[in-house]
Amino acid sequence: MLHGAVALKEDNVQFVTDAAGDIPAENRYGYGLYSRDTRYLSRFELTVNGRRPLHLSHTVNRHYIATFQAINDEYVLPDGRVIPPQTVSIRRSRFVTDHGLYERIGLMNCNPEPLTLTVSLALDADFRDMFAVRGFKEQPPPCVQVSVVDETIRYVAQGRDGVIRESGIAFSRQPDVLTPGSVEFLVQLAPQQSTSIVVHVRLNPQGAIDAGDFDSELERLAGSYRQWEAGSTAIATDNTLFDRELLRASRNDIRTLLESTPHGMIPDAGVPWYAVPFGRDAIITGLQTLIYNPSIAEGTLRYLAAYQGRTCDPRREEEPGKIMHEIRRGELASLREIPHTPYYGTADATPLFVVLFCETMAWTGDEDLYRDLLPAALAALEWVDRYGDRDGDGYVEYAVSGPGGVINQGWKDSPTSVLHEDGSPTPHPISLVEVQGYVYAAKSGMAGLLRRHGEIAAADRLAREAAELKRRFNRDFWMDDERYYATALDANKRQVRMVTSNAGHCLWSGIADDEKADLVADRLLQPDMFSGWGIRTLSSLSAHYNPMSYHNGSIWPHDTALIALGLRRAGRPAEAVQVVDALLEAGFRFPDARLPELFSGFARDRRFNSSPAAVLRSCSPQAWAAGAVFMLLQTLVHPDPDPEMGTITVDPVLPDLFDKMSLTNVRVGNTHVDITVTRDELPSAPLPV
Repeated sequence: MLHGAVALKEDNVQFVTDAAGDIPAENRYGYGLYSRDTRYLSRFELTVNGRRPLHLSHTVNRHYIATFQAINDEYVLPDGRVIPPQTVSIRRSRFVTDHGLYERIGLMNCNPEPLTLTVSLALDADFRDMFAVRGFKEQPPPCVQVSVVDETIRYVAQGRDGVIRESGIAFSRQPDVLTPGSVEFLVQLAPQQSTSIVVHVRLNPQGAIDAGDFDSELERLAGSYRQWEAGSTAIATDNTLFDRELLRASRNDIRTLLESTPHGMIPDAGVPWYAVPFGRDAIITGLQTLIYNPSIAEGTLRYLAAYQGRTCDPRREEEPGKIMHEIRRGELASLREIPHTPYYGTADATPLFVVLFCETMAWTGDEDLYRDLLPAALAALEWVDRYGDRDGDGYVEYAVSGPGGVINQGWKDSPTSVLHEDGSPTPHPISLVEVQGYVYAAKSGMAGLLRRHGEIAAADRLAREAAELKRRFNRDFWMDDERYYATALDANKRQVRMVTSNAGHCLWSGIADDEKADLVADRLLQPDMFSGWGIRTLSSLSAHYNPMSYHNGSIWPHDTALIALGLRRAGRPAEAVQVVDALLEAGFRFPDARLPELFSGFARDRRFNSSPAAVLRSCSPQAWAAGAVFMLLQTLVHPDPDPEMGTITVDPVLPDLFDKMSLTNVRVGNTHVDITVTRDELPSAPLPV
């Protein structure tokens, strides 16, 4: 997230401005109104009487609506009168929709005499591709045509890809001055009088545009949120701070990041630069939110199956059956000047796709979904064996095959995230520890799913392959001296002997032997890995440890949440609760009680009631950070759904933060169930619901 930026999003439209609500003329930070990786507004700057208002505060609600409160500086009017500062209220209320932007500029005169204000908006649109805005790729500036027609401004550009893109801007009152780059209103206000001006920016309008109805459009959006909540699990605890702040932020962030597609809803990865579907991110978010709303997983599966690899394309790293990493939709992608059309450089999304398919079936029992997506799941498993295992050693590896490809292709995809302890580079292909666990979970899950559908021979084969993988994995990845799994094997099958959080995912996937799982669990809770706020991505004992780095000592909520669920699955409920408690308490201490994409791995200092420290590169909101809260709740409930019977068995525990938790309208198969957990009624055995 840009430092100090305010970002709003609805569907595939997002608006990113500075803290005052402006896109200034010197737009060095990529502010703009974006849709499908194209910037439709590159300037949006308010002045009153020729000066920028003095910004006081801003509030973001549900990430599609924001309010900016400002006041006047000292104004000298044409007749020589001086208007004292802080006597004119200037409030900007805005929201984004799936077709553009609405802003209402409210003005209130708190002077004892009337005054006339000149309210101006400077405007521009450059239609640059987001990759060009961020400096990742050169793009010839689009030729923009500007026209002023019927008291509206229209910016139009035809890209080199032949696509015509347009921003139309209309106003609720007649401008006094309207030019291709600005609009000006002379506003007369009596003492204590208020008035407002509505600005409507519509993307790619069909025909005439007007200012529309600000309030009815806002109510329509609010209604869509209410409808979403009505179809989701209602969650409540006796901790009002958790319910009102952290849980509410996570619910709203998940809804904000959803993008509507012909295949269903899929979560975009994060705001502002990753507001597009990412395979790995969407899959993990789908896994996290099965207990909240399985339609996220269903839409994700259908979307990713539609873009599943069909051919071998080294530039995009596409292979038959492979699940994509990232897709872009701007001019540069349309012209194939970037490989994200989509780009497939990821080693873990394909087995995770199968895991999500199996777990979604375990919750919904949807036979239509099974019939529609079974071919995609089988193709993904075929990729695992045929293309994922590059050297025939039985492990899935990655090696960059195209120019500009991602160097490291697990979830820790930064260039320095997989190094040998002595700092030497890790030669490709690389077999990541967690990816082998995902393959194990995929084959085990598909074996069970196929067996329930009468495919006994195929199920037996997959079960044998999973068992053999588990046997070899626990031999080849285990570090006896560290009593922990290595992060990876390099091209020479040499262990990458780093103690990282990656190995914690093996508790979740089930690939760890029972004895080794206990040892991994013990190490994860040692001070070098557990900061008191969450699990570090790299041990603080490592020479490469940096708590402020992206992947070498920071804490990622989704990573910690997966480990917490893994601890629960490994029969360590007390340790799981300890991790859940820590991460939830961290969430309370961030702005708006929102878990960010990642935060620094500094140790918690209870003597000074310390707070977790942010990382500047962190996206907020970010899908799998928002989804982490629901996975933490799943860890506490420990559900075992039976979609055929429409029942669920739970084995609940509770953290210190609350004594009661209820989940209402939980979807299981074709029915919905309610779950209530109270500390003084916690069962000693799993409880059927």
